[in-house]
Amino acid sequence: MTDPVVFQGGPIRLMQEDDLAADMPDALLVEDGLIRAIGTFDDVRRAATGAPRQVDLDGRTLLPGFVDAHTHTLLHGSGLEWVDLSDVKTVDDIVDRLSRRAAERPGSPVHGYGYDQSLLQDRRHPSARDLDRVTTTQRVQIQHASGHGYALNTNALRDFGITAQTPTPTGGRIDRDDRGEPTGVVFDAACDLLTGPEGVKVSNHGPNFHLPSNDDDVSRMFELGQTSLLAAGITTICDAQVTELEMAAYLQARDSGRLRMRAHLMLLSNKLEHLKALGLTSRLGDDFLELYGVKVYADGSVIARTAYLGAHGCCGDPTPSGYLYHEPAELQQLITTAHAMGLRTGTHAQGDVPIGLVLDAIERARATHPRPGLVHRIEHCGFPTDQQVGAMARLGVVPVPQPMQVHLYGDSLIEEFGDWGGSFYPYGTFEQAGVPVVISSDAPVTSPGPLRAAWAAISRQTAAGDVAGSPRQQASRPAALRGITAAPAKLLGRSDVGRLVAGGQADLVLADTDPVTCALDDLATAVVTETWLAGSPVWSQTSGLAPVLTGS
Repeated sequence: MTDPVVFQGGPIRLMQEDDLAADMPDALLVEDGLIRAIGTFDDVRRAATGAPRQVDLDGRTLLPGFVDAHTHTLLHGSGLEWVDLSDVKTVDDIVDRLSRRAAERPGSPVHGYGYDQSLLQDRRHPSARDLDRVTTTQRVQIQHASGHGYALNTNALRDFGITAQTPTPTGGRIDRDDRGEPTGVVFDAACDLLTGPEGVKVSNHGPNFHLPSNDDDVSRMFELGQTSLLAAGITTICDAQVTELEMAAYLQARDSGRLRMRAHLMLLSNKLEHLKALGLTSRLGDDFLELYGVKVYADGSVIARTAYLGAHGCCGDPTPSGYLYHEPAELQQLITTAHAMGLRTGTHAQGDVPIGLVLDAIERARATHPRPGLVHRIEHCGFPTDQQVGAMARLGVVPVPQPMQVHLYGDSLIEEFGDWGGSFYPYGTFEQAGVPVVISSDAPVTSPGPLRAAWAAISRQTAAGDVAGSPRQQASRPAALRGITAAPAKLLGRSDVGRLVAGGQADLVLADTDPVTCALDDLATAVVTETWLAGSPVWSQTSGLAPVLTGS
């Protein structure tokens, strides 16, 4: 139960209609965790069951809590705790930054996150020999910005038993020198080798995000990730890759009263047969924690240059240099099985070949088991053809890209692939075809910041200030703002979040900028000042994370 609160004194954006500026009420009443009334100040005050507390927006804008349809809470938390390598310029910079951490924590493994070889002056991944300069007595492991792989020092290669004789698994990558010895670069399905004998294993069902961690580490990293999402105004998420480690973290947070957001979980496809054995043929959960669907991988990462990009090749190579996680028949079976069970799928697919395989699988699954209303997704959906976008509209398939990746990595894609590289994540093409525009972060791959992400979807401005792709690939402002609120909420099967409506959940954001009327570039710098969940403040710019909510 929460006491009545009336918000007034600034723009109130409902995110309900196509014309986002059409309806702007004077006040909004929150009571018992729900939005009770919207209208004039006198009307909403009369609707309260008691004397309401008044919150003066003081010119700030009230918005529905943002919805991030593709994020990774635990992985994001680990990236926040590890050495930040997102802005390094050279391999030497990486070594210097990691060396400082090694000196601060002698005897402990050294972890870093966020390097991107395409942004380094060296234009290569760090090698084991490079990372041996950090320390020869501690394990050094740094995760690529994509989350799909690591660079390791010699100690780590030895500890995990990766040698010239280690076979490269299907859907994985182990870089080797001319003698066949591993260089220290390990990606995608090969990351199973890094979790230790008792660690999480995913085989060829995806990149393994997880290094050996104890319960305290997991709890701390989960809290870091969750706090960062709340600080960005995100109150509802879809965690787009859940293994037993993430599931335990969410359950522990819920049971201890520390879960402060609404989480929809996509279990990794290596657990599909377990779900079938349990008889799980529908969604399971409540308003705060739900098993939502199944995550499948078709190919690798565009950023890491392991995505299967067909004839476009990579890095000057005219033949495909990425790879598929599954043979087409196996991918078809995974999607068909989940669909037949009544479970939604979200399949990671970047190149047009894997995107086509996913669409074919969904169409065949629908022909066998119609299941109206069961919506499937394509995660990222980097380089679809116009024909494939048309098929998405016809099949009701929803792409879930991340426009900040266009901003951060568009320059290197254009440099390597020309104009085609600039067509990455074509939001405008989706919108014009009637395909929902859904904006997400893929945190930690990009930092959570929905308003900045909306700006990126509209502007398609790269870090160098160029525009990626053609104007037809730019999203409209209404579509982009719905893409961080109502559209992802609908994708998650929720009508009670992502918009401000009487009877809906009182998940709210207070921002210093009105995103509907501000100058476009002001969207990129808009600041969230408060985040509310179920009618109570959970984070504020002045005091940070609020005390634990009871009953959540």
